[in-house]
Amino acid sequence: MKVIKNCIVCLGLMLSGLALTASADSNWQLRKDKEGIQVYTRTIEGSPHDAVKAITRVENLSLTSLVALLDDVEACDDWADRCVESTVFKRVSDTEAYVYTHNDLPFPVKDRDVLTHVVWTQNPDTREVVMSSRATTGLMAKVKGRLRLTDATTRWRFRPLPSGKIEVSNESHINPGSSLPGWVTNMLLIETPYETIKSFVAEARKPKYQRAEVSFVSAD
Repeated sequence: MKVIKNCIVCLGLMLSGLALTASADSNWQLRKDKEGIQVYTRTIEGSPHDAVKAITRVENLSLTSLVALLDDVEACDDWADRCVESTVFKRVSDTEAYVYTHNDLPFPVKDRDVLTHVVWTQNPDTREVVMSSRATTGLMAKVKGRLRLTDATTRWRFRPLPSGKIEVSNESHINPGSSLPGWVTNMLLIETPYETIKSFVAEARKPKYQRAEVSFVSAD
């Protein structure tokens, strides 16, 4: 099973992992609440760019299915908004890898790409699974026609709840590398996380992920 870069979940989904939930940090501002998905933003000290977080709760889905999809690097373009390519650049172990992702942005904005260091962990007591990724530099040559992101962090969390549901959350903070038109920034910050997490849950329900096994995840 391949270790995924969170597929950067398209630009806007590169997380900072600074806060755990909206209830734990009053600085998060609700920006969208639709179909059981909430999208929050908050300011980051010293940065002109806001962090973003999308949260939903799912049922009739296993922890393994959710992890298996995120761990499937090449499936990025099936669910992550504007992701057109994602591959493992270097594998360190089952739970650590360097992953390259290319994201298509609307003309005339230049496409972005990123090489991220991805690490998976699971809490043995709560069974919560976390995937963290951070942009790296100096390991991979730049690709012509794409702007390489160098300041981007991401965190996906899958937290089993007492009700049997699983809370799925994604936090990101990114420096897009150059000034972007306001309409593009708004799209990436609010609509991209919303559409991505919605598509992610739908994709995880497919039979191939329902039958998947992940070596580093204990679901019981």
